Amino acid sequence: MDIIKKVLWQNTIRNQLRRGHIVIIFIMSLCIFIPTIFNEYQQTINHQKEEMTNYLDAQTYFVESWLMERSEDIHTITNLTFVKDYQYEQTQAFFQEYKKQTVFTDLVFVNKEGIVQFDTVNENQQNGIGIDVKNRTYFQIAKKTKQQYITDVLISKVTKEPIIAFASPILDEQQQFNGVVFGTVNFKTVDLLLNESRVGFQGHAYIVNQDGTLLTELGPNKKEATAIIPNILSQNYNIEERILTIAQANQAQSPINFYKDAKGEWVLAKSKPINQGKWYFISEVNLLEAYTPLIKRFGLLAICILFGTFLTIKVMLMITKKIEEPIQQLLKGVDKVEQGYYDYQINEKQLVPYAKEFQELCTSFNEMSAKVKEDTILLRELSVTCQLTKLYNRRYLIEQGELVFQDCKSKKHHCSCIAIDIDFFKNVNDTYGHLVGDEVLKHVAKIIKESVRIKDITTRYGGEEFVILSPATTLDSAVKIAERIRKNVEECPFTLGEQFIPMTVSVGIAEFANDKDISTFYDLIDKADQALYIAKESGRNMLRAYDGINNFVIR
Repeated sequence: MDIIKKVLWQNTIRNQLRRGHIVIIFIMSLCIFIPTIFNEYQQTINHQKEEMTNYLDAQTYFVESWLMERSEDIHTITNLTFVKDYQYEQTQAFFQEYKKQTVFTDLVFVNKEGIVQFDTVNENQQNGIGIDVKNRTYFQIAKKTKQQYITDVLISKVTKEPIIAFASPILDEQQQFNGVVFGTVNFKTVDLLLNESRVGFQGHAYIVNQDGTLLTELGPNKKEATAIIPNILSQNYNIEERILTIAQANQAQSPINFYKDAKGEWVLAKSKPINQGKWYFISEVNLLEAYTPLIKRFGLLAICILFGTFLTIKVMLMITKKIEEPIQQLLKGVDKVEQGYYDYQINEKQLVPYAKEFQELCTSFNEMSAKVKEDTILLRELSVTCQLTKLYNRRYLIEQGELVFQDCKSKKHHCSCIAIDIDFFKNVNDTYGHLVGDEVLKHVAKIIKESVRIKDITTRYGGEEFVILSPATTLDSAVKIAERIRKNVEECPFTLGEQFIPMTVSVGIAEFANDKDISTFYDLIDKADQALYIAKESGRNMLRAYDGINNFVIR
């Protein structure tokens, strides 16, 4: 086969031209493709970086402005005269009315001892009056610095929900600390406001604090974005430490980063600190989404190159068609033979229009194929047949028996195995010699072959032992076959001149049925062999059958 392929694919001028043509097309394609893709890649990265930078700047400006406005709102409230003078009734009424017009979920008045005087929690919720908040960070900072303060995310002592608090100190006429007013905003509100500010950005963005706790989720789906908010802090909903580390390291310059996100997907990312460095705004874009324009341009360019290559090759193939067609016919024949189709013949009539050399090569191939087929059949027969008895050998039983057994098993048919051993065969060899022993084996094999059915697989298993596989056969039917063999052997002694050599056999039988403990082909052979051993131990010239779990009965 290698010789034929070598002849067919020798270094001809036609093949040299074909290879040279392909190399030229390949080099030209690379010269166009590589610079174009590199340039497109740089443009895509720069565009994505610019888009993410603009988005971060816009969002952080929005967040910072919104936080400052809410902080100024609380500061304005603390400078009201009735608030400074502790006029609780008027202040509380004002708080209730002001709350309706703003995004604050609660407005709280805390005295200088850190005790809540009143709040604006709804009537159907627990009231916070009397709660001690002097240990809260916002109270401590307001008392010490007398400055406004925006907290990190907190869990409200009243509503038990995640909030941020905007606190401002109450100062008396002498500018002494006299308490704190703070307003709280539910993070659902913050999240919805941030989502509404998204314009044109198709990526994924979120805010975390310095501990890596996720504060808000800015996804394209608002329902998915706000569903996570009730779990903040109460379930320690943190981002991965490596992502937080990258954000902290990029506070100054904020370059574009490339890493796997929490879902294990590769993303391009940028980050920026907000709220005086207490939080980080992180935006991420899926790598495939970011490179979609590049992929589209890459695909268009590849299609153009492929189309041009196809047309060029098409022209080349048309020119060399008269040479290609007979070569393909011969190569097809070679491949078929290599795949095991040794009887494959090339249609010689199809090569009549071509050169005489191809026709001669085709004829030689067909003669070779026929010879290979004959030799293969002979080798196959020799490999699965016992040359002495002309029965199938053990190899054939293992290969074909497994297939027959599985077929019976799938169709829920019975399948029986009969193991036969010639009694005292060693005495025959010792007394008459091995040549006579061989004749006795052939004699017994012939009797067995004539006593079974056509569908039964009869094999010489080894030495003086024979195994018969009977598909679609119950144990009772197998016993009848086995008894017929035993009786025929006993009644037909081997003739040596005028002397008769009486022969008997011991037989073991096993049956596969779906309700039995035999489940594999090897189990079936093993149980039949065990039954044969018991038959020999019990006196020989008899049958024993395996009937259930470790139960061997006389038949």
